[in-house]
Amino acid sequence: MNLSSVVVLVGAAADGWLLALLAIRGRRPWLQSTFAACALSFLVVGAWSAARNEGVLPAVRDDLVLGLMLLTHALTAILVLGLIHGEALPRRRAVTFLVLVPVPLLAYLAPIEGWTVATAYEGTVLGGFLVLCLGIALGETIFARHASPMFATHAFWLSVGVIALIVAGPIYTYELEFLGRSPLAGANLAAPLALACFARVALQTDPFPIAPRRPKGRTTTGGIREADAIVFDERRPKYALRTAEEEAGSDRPTLIVARDPPKVTTSVVASASFAPDRHAGLRTVTTVSEFLASAPGGLVVLEDLADLSVLSGWRAAREVAVRLRHVARDSGSTVILCPSRLTESERKTLRGLDLPWWPMADAATEIVAILAQSFGTGAGRLFDSFCRGHGIRREDVTTDHVQALQDFLSRALSELSGVVGGPAAHGLQVQFEAASSVLRSFAAQGAVEIARGKWPSRRSSETDVELVVTAADYWKGKEMDELFAAADAVSEREPLFEKARLIFVEQLGDAGEGVLRTQLAKIGKKPEEIDRADLVRIADRATVDLGSLADVVDVPLEKKRIQQQIESIRQKLELIAEGQE
Repeated sequence: MNLSSVVVLVGAAADGWLLALLAIRGRRPWLQSTFAACALSFLVVGAWSAARNEGVLPAVRDDLVLGLMLLTHALTAILVLGLIHGEALPRRRAVTFLVLVPVPLLAYLAPIEGWTVATAYEGTVLGGFLVLCLGIALGETIFARHASPMFATHAFWLSVGVIALIVAGPIYTYELEFLGRSPLAGANLAAPLALACFARVALQTDPFPIAPRRPKGRTTTGGIREADAIVFDERRPKYALRTAEEEAGSDRPTLIVARDPPKVTTSVVASASFAPDRHAGLRTVTTVSEFLASAPGGLVVLEDLADLSVLSGWRAAREVAVRLRHVARDSGSTVILCPSRLTESERKTLRGLDLPWWPMADAATEIVAILAQSFGTGAGRLFDSFCRGHGIRREDVTTDHVQALQDFLSRALSELSGVVGGPAAHGLQVQFEAASSVLRSFAAQGAVEIARGKWPSRRSSETDVELVVTAADYWKGKEMDELFAAADAVSEREPLFEKARLIFVEQLGDAGEGVLRTQLAKIGKKPEEIDRADLVRIADRATVDLGSLADVVDVPLEKKRIQQQIESIRQKLELIAEGQE
């Protein structure tokens, strides 16, 4: 066996290994299929060329081998287009596969026109098509390198692969003909190098793992109908995550992309956590595009652009926002961007993209404003007492805590029932009912209503003056202090079970209360009997029991999310036990 045949066969083996690697590790079925077809065509042509040189195979019709050569070149162009325009091609695959249309026609015309494998790159229609396919691939890589800062490195490797095919294909053939040597018919010695470069780019831009996977079916519209990328301007992505839960609850495909698994209680919300590497921006785009290609009309929440800015640079993060807007419009979907931790200069640049900008209210600020309408300047003191009583930081309060706040205020009023009576008690009850009504109304508003800007903190205080003054007539100035004192007392005597229950429900959803009651049954205590020492025992037992649950989970992202929830439960219970809540 001569050296050239050995080199070709080793290259064919490398082609097969790269095919298997991408088939196992890739997460884009269409791209994997294109890569597999391209690699197989190179592999078959190479094996045939080596076998022909060694006289192992009988003579094969040239038109069949030419057909394979045409297929390798056309699939190379399609594969490069798929790697560069991955977020757009899922909706335009038919256009790219038009490159394959001339393949059967040219293979049919080969024997009629006298085209052979040895003369494939000569100045004929056949040679022109082969060179054109490689030219399309090279032109796209050059354009991508200059047009996309985020894709520049990947475009370089694609260029290396395409140029290698050109050098080892037409240029090498022309050189051998000039030297009077016969070329290796059909084989391209640079195929393994080119496929290695293509596989490198494919794996580095592969989508992040998504869990859980939504079964295919009908897609509903949901509450947000805009097919665009929308910026939710809020201090923390509270309304963005709440919107994701609400949309998923209405059977709309929903995905949350974040650095860490999101803390959501709705199991139907899919999530993807990006790896901390410099390719995070591009992989985020491919993740979203692949998700929306399989579920058009869905909703995607990018929890924080600042994470992408840190990992991939602001230019790449800005390009992510632009590309996701095109993806959303092409698929009739909605993408929510959260700029909560961007710098002022980055926010200014993001505003320059003319994306829909929805201002979101801060729940804590609005709740204090609502309480101020009924309880005057002491609203902040009431709210702080509630936060202390439930072990919640002010910035962590969401509209989900409104019901707990109403229960807290109700208990504070009950504490005053034996001290304050007559008109003062009636006034307190009226103001409590008024505040509760406004709180419920505010908590029921979704992102669309909040974005209109009609927040309690922005309303004119003129309508509130009468209520406060009327309350002062009832309370004569002292009952308010008594209410605040009662609230402080309630926060100190807040049942430990209620504090623990809120922690479990916050992390585990509605099932959290059942988990807590199971732990109480194991230590033989009733909810009203537990003390701070019991909380330490519950924290230890819950860590062990839930840790066993996490150990049997095979999905890495879900396992990491459960472990984070367990750690959060343990830390918060220990804080309450130490009296630092």
